[in-house]
Amino acid sequence: MYESSERSRAQRLTLAVIAGIWLALAWWLLLGAGIGTVARWFGWSWQAGDAVRRACLGVVLSIYYVRILFTEFVFLKRGVSWSEVFTIAPWLLCIDVLLSVVGRTNHRALGVTAIVGLALFAAGSWMNSYAEYGRHIWKQRPENQGRLYTQGLFSITRHPNYLGDLISFSGICLISGAWVTAVIPLIMLGGFVFVNIPMLDSHLHDNYGAAFEGYAKRTHKLIPLVY
Repeated sequence: MYESSERSRAQRLTLAVIAGIWLALAWWLLLGAGIGTVARWFGWSWQAGDAVRRACLGVVLSIYYVRILFTEFVFLKRGVSWSEVFTIAPWLLCIDVLLSVVGRTNHRALGVTAIVGLALFAAGSWMNSYAEYGRHIWKQRPENQGRLYTQGLFSITRHPNYLGDLISFSGICLISGAWVTAVIPLIMLGGFVFVNIPMLDSHLHDNYGAAFEGYAKRTHKLIPLVY
């Protein structure tokens, strides 16, 4: 998928619309009548949890949606395939539903753990967006066309955007206050390590050759000093 250079406007727009629908569903579950409605459908007795926690989850999921829009329509230069759209869309649905249900039914008041989660979400979101923005601005310069970007956060790790997502979603899990949500960053980590990073590194090697080989020798793939 990294080799594609088509504009793929229809695919990007489709993903944006679907992700927007999932976000609306999350807000309905978190702060609307969603949980009560679903509970009645199945005869369950779910009760609304802490309102501040629910609001925080709604806000961070909305921020993540905005980041998706910027990635799809501003930062991402390669094409987006339909198979990619219909792989990402169900994953986003699982994330939104799990976090919304868990967050909506958690009655504990926000504590230190949630505050740490908010800090991690902010740090991870900044890392992802700042890394992408720095590369975007650098690539706009004519003299940098066809060159490998290795500056900014990319000088510390080859995939700071992936690391940023892991940090931010770890933070969201802490905000939700339920360990079951840890499955989200764990699945993301597995996908990055076994699918995305190998595919992207292979693409970068094919396109930049010796420049990428030298860059790979002096940087770790994902977590500085670890991996």
